[in-house]
Amino acid sequence: MSVIPDQNTSPQHTLNHLFRWQFASSLYMSLLQLASLVFLGQFLGYKEMGIYTIFQIVFRLAMALLDPGMFVSIIQKAEFTKEILTKLRNIQYLLLCICIGLLIGFYLWEYTYLINYPYVVIISLVLFCTIGIGSMYPSILQHHLKQKQISLFLILSGTAEFIWILLAIWYVDPILVFCIGLFLRFSIFYTLSWIYTKLLIYNDQINESVQEHVSFSAYQVLNQGISFVQGNFDTVLVGSVFGLLVLGPYNIASEFSYLLFSKINPIFNKAIFPLLAKYQNDVKHRQDIIKESLLSHALVCITIYLIVYSHLSDIIPLLFKDPEYSILQFSRFIVIMAMIRSINNIVFNQLLALGESSRLLKWNIAVLIINYVFIAVVYWTQTDIYKFLLINIFLSFSVLVYSIHRLLIYFEDVKLFYKALLKYTIYLMCCCIVLYLIHLMNPKFISSLLCAVAGLFSINFIFYRDKIIELFRLKIM
Repeated sequence: MSVIPDQNTSPQHTLNHLFRWQFASSLYMSLLQLASLVFLGQFLGYKEMGIYTIFQIVFRLAMALLDPGMFVSIIQKAEFTKEILTKLRNIQYLLLCICIGLLIGFYLWEYTYLINYPYVVIISLVLFCTIGIGSMYPSILQHHLKQKQISLFLILSGTAEFIWILLAIWYVDPILVFCIGLFLRFSIFYTLSWIYTKLLIYNDQINESVQEHVSFSAYQVLNQGISFVQGNFDTVLVGSVFGLLVLGPYNIASEFSYLLFSKINPIFNKAIFPLLAKYQNDVKHRQDIIKESLLSHALVCITIYLIVYSHLSDIIPLLFKDPEYSILQFSRFIVIMAMIRSINNIVFNQLLALGESSRLLKWNIAVLIINYVFIAVVYWTQTDIYKFLLINIFLSFSVLVYSIHRLLIYFEDVKLFYKALLKYTIYLMCCCIVLYLIHLMNPKFISSLLCAVAGLFSINFIFYRDKIIELFRLKIM
């Protein structure tokens, strides 16, 4: 199979088309996930939240290692054959078996959890297998730039999950409801993707290196595994040091804070990655794609995060049962961390599309070592959780600085980047000043929210008038 950029279609047009479909599905899924998160916060106590957190960690591990897993090279490379696909699938299944064995060992070690919540354990293992087997099919669709079909399948599967939650939450154990809902969503999504791939035509008359595909994918799986440890070590540490009563609200705060990240970033990543990979040797188009997509992401994601952060004291009590204000206090730190990591995720995705998987692996290993030193210090000194969060923010920012430094290598004109960065910094300062002035006036929640949206929109329009108009037209270039 191969996908060659249409010479009559500009990369800007292709990227904007992919972005529109990603935006539509992500907006819809964000609303469903927010509603589900509210149900989660209302129906589960702090301890139950902690129990569900363990299920979510297993789910995140599956997504990190196995989706797309070994099939990432199918998306990044211009061509692949059935032989390559078979080789990647065999390695993926081997990786899946190893992971399942390790998970079973973990559950046997934590036998109390296994005895008390056997249905959660069983569903987590079945979901893990589903992701490992099914992720090949949407990867093939991404290779063919079938974002429209992927988006529709996501909408259908997400709707089925939400209907299940609405119908079952009143009669079935809430933890079981959410676990089954997640399994239902991915089962439907992968099944629909599998059916559509049957309509695609394979071309085996291609001279493509199997080893090149395997090496690239293996590096990326290792990268994703290390990134998972980096992204979730704080959750594991909080649970081991502070217990389930702290882990529960901490996880809800994380879910809320990363909701924006988890929905906005895939819109950009799934549109940018396949296109940037195909134009990685075209210096002019490569620089334009990187610069414009970074600015578009910053104007959308960081702006919304600023508004959310300035209204946390109103939003959290409105959405969740938080009698001890634990979720609110954690959110004040985690929202900042999520904002930094959302930018870093976009930069990492672009570096990966440019073929930097080997270098990213080395960097991730270095960061992993630093994280474990950090874990040891926190564990043995019993550091206050808020100091722990502050240090975590600093580590996340350090990773971001290095990532941007690596990305600058692919800029033809580095001065252009620094000029754009200076302009954006001034814009960001103006946004913060406006939000602070609104806070000083102390209006009611709705009035404050409307003023914040209007104020930041005005600043956006002053600094980036043409860009904002294009974004309203769902164009990121």
